[in-house]
Amino acid sequence: MKEITKAQAITLIKELAGNSIYSVKFIKKDGTERLMNSIRRTRKGVNGEGLKFDPAAKNLMPVYDLQLAKAGTDESKCWRMVNFETVFEVKTNGETFKVI
Repeated sequence: MKEITKAQAITLIKELAGNSIYSVKFIKKDGTERLMNSIRRTRKGVNGEGLKFDPAAKNLMPVYDLQLAKAGTDESKCWRMVNFETVFEVKTNGETFKVI
């Protein structure tokens, strides 16, 4: 398993091509561990209103949760935020990266 920094993890995800699927493990706000499968560059459930804050300013990244979508959740409710302060693993393109 390769080790990367938080900044490298953010860059890795942002630079994924097209509709690339990736997994990210992080600690949620309530202290529990979460594995989220997400897809890059999707417009599903986007209503054009935009966010009321800048996620990057809080070290957050909006992601589309594929597990919620698969469970039949309304597309507009499948968007979640990943806090890159608590990310500890990213998997993409068959590679696993430990975030240090």
